[in-house]
Amino acid sequence: VSLYALIASIRMPYFGDAGALSSPGLTPGLVALFMLVLSAVLMLRSRRFRLPFTLTAPSVEARRVLTVFGLVFLYVLLMPWIGYALATFLMLFAFQAIFVARRDLRFLLIWAGGLSLALTAALTYVFGHIFLIPLP
Repeated sequence: VSLYALIASIRMPYFGDAGALSSPGLTPGLVALFMLVLSAVLMLRSRRFRLPFTLTAPSVEARRVLTVFGLVFLYVLLMPWIGYALATFLMLFAFQAIFVARRDLRFLLIWAGGLSLALTAALTYVFGHIFLIPLP
């Protein structure tokens, strides 16, 4: 997937006289290149890894992975109905509420709520107003 994204980003047209720096594929190309390198490193590191196939209860890590996939799936499903900003805030808040070690209500409302609100505002501003990327 990262190799395909890298090739597709290289094939994107250039705008202006800046050459590759004016291509809309610059950022996706860099991300794809990093993903390709890191994927190769992971494949090399995992050559000796063997996954045990047992039918026991899922481990803590497996439950966390399934929770993350579920939250991202809900985020993608809800975004068209409730909008980007509210969906992003709820997803970030849910991640912090589920995965934080400290679970008292005051901490969740102040820290998780405040951080989720700040990150949502920053993402909306940076991508919507600075990079001029239309958000859903």
